[in-house]
Amino acid sequence: MDNRLIDERYSFLYDPFIFGLREDFWRIYSGTVAAVNGIIRFKSSAVVNSSALFMRGKFEFKMTVPTAPTAGDSRIWGLYSRALGNRNAIYFFISGTSFFVRSYARDSGTPEQTTVTWLGAWTNTPTSFEIRWYKSTIEFWIGNDTLKIKVATHTKIPQDIPMPLYFSNSGTDAFDMNLLGISEVWKAVFATQQGWYSSSSTTSSSTSSSTSSSTSSSTSSST
Repeated sequence: MDNRLIDERYSFLYDPFIFGLREDFWRIYSGTVAAVNGIIRFKSSAVVNSSALFMRGKFEFKMTVPTAPTAGDSRIWGLYSRALGNRNAIYFFISGTSFFVRSYARDSGTPEQTTVTWLGAWTNTPTSFEIRWYKSTIEFWIGNDTLKIKVATHTKIPQDIPMPLYFSNSGTDAFDMNLLGISEVWKAVFATQQGWYSSSSTTSSSTSSSTSSSTSSSTSSST
């Protein structure tokens, strides 16, 4: 293994037009997940984690939610580990007609939860849902461009360990990811067939070439 000094903050864009559905990035547990015309589509009880893990930073999920929250709906997207369950998690959550943002600390299964009023502008159009995970707060932002608004600030913070991305959709309708933008991440860990690649603001070990832009320095039962 070689040692590399890498960027103090890690940034990454997952563009489905370029990458499609990369088998080395996504771990599909159930349902139908497919790359379709430049999007990744989750349907038919889809449950998916990323094999990459991230600690702190800004996480933009550009999602197309086909309908306003409706009875019977259950959709989750954010950072969540199935192994940890109701610990160390941050995500957006549609349950029936309600829309929530949630965060969990490391030592409690009780979430900090905010109910968010769904806006018609977010329905069936690619919309930015952003998590900003800082050292002592978490902010949730929704909307595109100048219409983006902060909908909640939480103080229940996960432990400082890298966490996987998570998506689920219990319905048979199409729930789409248009892009995934990650920036200012303190640490990113990628699993590859050759081994693990870890990035941080300090010297890291690698078994594959660096993907950094610089070398300068249950939830509820629905999951």
